[in-house]
Amino acid sequence: MKTIRLITFSLLMCTGAMASPALQDSLGLPGDNLDLYGVLELFKKSESPEEFEKALNKEDNKLNNLDLNGDNQIDYIHVIDRAEKDVHALVLQVSVTETETQDVAVIELEKKEDGNVDVQIIGDEKLYGKNYIVEPGEENASKTAEAAPEKTGKTVVVNVYHWPSVQYIYRPSYVVWVSPWGWSHYPGWWRPWRPMHWHHYHPHWTHYHGYHRRADVHRVVVAHNVYHGHRKAAAAPARRTAAPAQRMGRPERKEQRINNQTQKPRVQQSAPRQRVQKSGPKPRVQPSAPKQRQNKQGGQNGRRK
Repeated sequence: MKTIRLITFSLLMCTGAMASPALQDSLGLPGDNLDLYGVLELFKKSESPEEFEKALNKEDNKLNNLDLNGDNQIDYIHVIDRAEKDVHALVLQVSVTETETQDVAVIELEKKEDGNVDVQIIGDEKLYGKNYIVEPGEENASKTAEAAPEKTGKTVVVNVYHWPSVQYIYRPSYVVWVSPWGWSHYPGWWRPWRPMHWHHYHPHWTHYHGYHRRADVHRVVVAHNVYHGHRKAAAAPARRTAAPAQRMGRPERKEQRINNQTQKPRVQQSAPRQRVQKSGPKPRVQPSAPKQRQNKQGGQNGRRK
């Protein structure tokens, strides 16, 4: 039996060692619940910023797992394009309260003089830490002839002008997209759902980490400067999915217990008072009245006789 237990324990240890590299992807921050590799892939496949926003918030895509206000319901992500000439910064935002908005990430686009378009997505420092930047990788560029990568040393900068969403944005007739939705004002097709645990969420988008890569520098400099003056941050976004909701529920239970304890002695004190008032006078009045009447009648009759 001891030998079997040792073998089982060693197998579990080996399995944990094999799974540990995947766990290293966790930041331990709210950004774990919105995979920016998956966001960039979804933006690549979308036809327009409006369609991109809708795809972000579809439950079937299993990409949005954010719950920043801790109400145990997924937050709606709205997209706002900060545009200036050939530069675009598509900001992903969440309304945390009625008056506070938290930026989640920003997709920065910049069109060069040769017609190529560079793109990077940067996670907000409060949710992802400093300099969390994702950009398309070389493998993505080699699949399409239209994507002509520009080599600068060892780094390959991918031209994303062929992406449908990018072509839509750089049309002459493009109207800058600003999401009309916000706090307590959502599209009719959207219904919030409960967030899932990170270990169940993460596998849905891990395979896209091979298509895109982490970057060390802000390559889309002009777009980043345009966005910098518009950044919005809430006071304190939730750090763990659904944990604040549990904490919010505990004080309510304590208040209910306190109220129940204060109500019980009131009922016990009032019950005996009613019983004394109702039952007390009856035994005193009923036995004494007949005795007085009998004495009086008996005395009168005796005198008359």
